[in-house]
Amino acid sequence: MQGKKKILMILMILTLGVFAFTGCAPTQMSINEPTTEGEMTESVATEAGSNTESTEADGNTQGVETESAELDPANPVHVTFYSYSLGFPTMKEGMEHLIQEFNDTIGKEKGVIVEGIVDENYTKNVTDIQAGNQVDLIQNVFPSLDVAKENLGIMAFEDVFPKDELDAHWDGISEAALSLGKIDGKTYGMAFTFSTPILFINGTLFEEAGLDPNNPPQTWDEVLAAAQQITEKTGKPGLAFSPSNGWVTYGLFYSNGAGIFNEDRSQVVFASPEGVEAIEKWKEFYTSGCAALGTDGEVVEQFMAGNAGMTLNTTAMLSGIRSSFDALGLELTGTTMPSFGEKEAIPVNSGSALVVRPDSDLKAKAIWEFVKYATGPRGYTIITSEIGYLPLRTEIADDPQYLKPFADEYPLVRVNLTQLDNVRGTIWPAAIATEGSQIFNNAIQVAVSTDADVGETLKKAQYDINALYK
Repeated sequence: MQGKKKILMILMILTLGVFAFTGCAPTQMSINEPTTEGEMTESVATEAGSNTESTEADGNTQGVETESAELDPANPVHVTFYSYSLGFPTMKEGMEHLIQEFNDTIGKEKGVIVEGIVDENYTKNVTDIQAGNQVDLIQNVFPSLDVAKENLGIMAFEDVFPKDELDAHWDGISEAALSLGKIDGKTYGMAFTFSTPILFINGTLFEEAGLDPNNPPQTWDEVLAAAQQITEKTGKPGLAFSPSNGWVTYGLFYSNGAGIFNEDRSQVVFASPEGVEAIEKWKEFYTSGCAALGTDGEVVEQFMAGNAGMTLNTTAMLSGIRSSFDALGLELTGTTMPSFGEKEAIPVNSGSALVVRPDSDLKAKAIWEFVKYATGPRGYTIITSEIGYLPLRTEIADDPQYLKPFADEYPLVRVNLTQLDNVRGTIWPAAIATEGSQIFNNAIQVAVSTDADVGETLKKAQYDINALYK
């Protein structure tokens, strides 16, 4: 009975996390069709998988077995890759392309076959681990890394892969992004599909309101003034940014000098004066009547339909917004996440990390080959151009062999790359992740969109979450 309760808790945590932190919405569309060098000869995504290897049913691994064998193309090693992107229509084809291209090239050469397994709700990897199936590689959301570390037997990259190879591969990847997957000084999740918030601007509506879309607002005070002017002049909401967004909210706290946790994550501290001030500024959009009303998905749909002036959301939505605006004949511009006055804006990230669970040295070698490809220049070219996430190897945005043509066509990609050095992550401690994150998210929605006092609402939520530690 205790085991069933534990697995139910894990499933709740991870299901909440995948929707809140992947930066996904039903309105997203892929930027273009995947381009492969040949027809896909077989499906790379299966609902159930064909795992025959097994591990301990409690989900804990005891380390990697040492083997002297090397990868052999004549006897390929099968790697199971559980991916939520394979379950989202807007991401599926791009992720399939990534897996298939690896299998047809490096995988064929080295002797590795990656099997993509659909994990849309981020629960199948958990149930398969509990059933004793070998789960090798998981696309894991950042806030639940500690949960996966404590309950699913994921392993630190430094404990699995050679240091010299890690150092060589990580060279050129954003250090800020890599740091987000660290717990207790070790990398339990390697940044994979990744985005930061961008302020998308309806340039057409800006001009109708007498604003210059090429001189976008840079601070929250300027965003508020522009939003109010848009509503006054056009009758449409100035800002589409819902308190149910689930991830961008953290960036408001960080940008105003507040934190979510103390240094060792033993307490939450978001009800500080700086935290309250940040949420009170957000609330002004609602009290002044210039905010779009509805859930995160609903307000984004309003923006995509041309019925709102601005939205603060994931870079992964660029494709869908661009397609919609092109169809409507609207101008799209944008800028980085707004700051609070002279304080530096601190963006947060959505998306995922790769986490690993090899059961042998040979399996570790096979997993590493795919990780290197997926997070290398070619992998990030597919991820950015076909799925919509940022290239964490920023130099490929200026490389004609990779992303330069795409970045030239979509300049907002480069705008958003300027934020990577300042990005900060949020990982909820496993012991309080479910209840704590729910209390926090509910408090934000009440504080922003109702007449409740912001300070009192945040203090009550902070008290209730800290009580969970006891």
